Amino acid sequence: MTDRKEKSRPSFEAFHVKDGPEDKSYFNRIGTAFPHKDGQGHTITLDAVPVDGRIVLRSPKERLEETKRGDQKRNRSERDR
Repeated sequence: MTDRKEKSRPSFEAFHVKDGPEDKSYFNRIGTAFPHKDGQGHTITLDAVPVDGRIVLRSPKERLEETKRGDQKRNRSERDR
């Protein structure tokens, strides 16, 4: 068993995004992405694999700030960056 001084935190969260009526999108968290120790990539762990819609990676901090500001109503071009 590996003894870790500091637990690794995900740098991204994975969401299944499905477009709904009235230009709304619905986000369902399906996994996380952890950085490699050498900084040259990420390991993605998915709890589910969607068969439709899209997968979006967002930083946890970014989603927290959006929720606090209430930025849920953005246009599609901004969401698809």
